Amino acid sequence: MTIKIGIIGAGNVGQTLGKIIAKKHPVIYGVRNTAKYSSLTKAENTSVLSVPEAVKASDVVILAVPGSNDDAGIQAIASSLGADVKGKVLIDATNPLTPYPGLEVRWTGKSGGEVLADALPDTHVFKAFNTIGTNHMAQADGSSLCGEQLSMMFAGGPGGRDLAEEVIGATGFRPEYLGPIRYARNLEAVAELWIHLAVPGVGTAEKWGRDFHFQVMRKGG
Repeated sequence: MTIKIGIIGAGNVGQTLGKIIAKKHPVIYGVRNTAKYSSLTKAENTSVLSVPEAVKASDVVILAVPGSNDDAGIQAIASSLGADVKGKVLIDATNPLTPYPGLEVRWTGKSGGEVLADALPDTHVFKAFNTIGTNHMAQADGSSLCGEQLSMMFAGGPGGRDLAEEVIGATGFRPEYLGPIRYARNLEAVAELWIHLAVPGVGTAEKWGRDFHFQVMRKGG
């Protein structure tokens, strides 16, 4: 099954995911300045459009722009996607972080993923790809870490779960479903922990570097 996947944002996360996914599915980058990112079209199976155009042309949308920590910022991101996001699966790869050096997620009220879902009530919103560094995002086989396929926890739906799992699988990760978007708050907390352990000058004095991943392991497979 071929799925047209729109990636909103062409930074490190967006381009890393796009290069992997384009091996299996058409990738459409949605950016504010198409001329700036025109060179991305040289890659196989890849095109570049404005954000609303990319959303309209896609079956599934991955949100890979810098996250916002406040409701208004998250709602503005939702509005920027345009009306055609309605009815589609949207995978939110952002984290609602405060500015450096805090880099903290939302610990009161709703998670960023929940606020996004509230702003897009007719869209199947999922949270995924936010708990791993880009240095291992392209090595889901675990070859650079543990030598076994890496898991990717995700939450949202349940409508559209099959498409979300297909996209996660296309990146090489083993999808691990947590439940509805309410569990975005847990994924964002995991992301904060990863960041605070990995980034110098942030959070805990304990520093693990960037070569680690929070892996799901189950008895019997």
